[in-house]
Amino acid sequence: MDIKHKIVLPMTMDEEYENADVPMPVGPNDLEATIQRLELRNEYLHKHIKKLEGELIKEREDHLKLQNKTLKMVEEYRNNGKL
Repeated sequence: MDIKHKIVLPMTMDEEYENADVPMPVGPNDLEATIQRLELRNEYLHKHIKKLEGELIKEREDHLKLQNKTLKMVEEYRNNGKL
């Protein structure tokens, strides 16, 4: 009986990553694209935060105005004897 030994070649790096179900490592070009994408996202988020800050300040000012108006109305009712 002839037993033939099969010569097993080592897997290539691509085959190993394919069999391991992990993403291929990215090269320097992909890293540069990732950095650029993150910088754009960072810029967008900073603009959005500035916008939200402005809205929050305006809401706080409106809240203080309404609070003062309410206190004045309550004081007026007390002085008139309606409360």
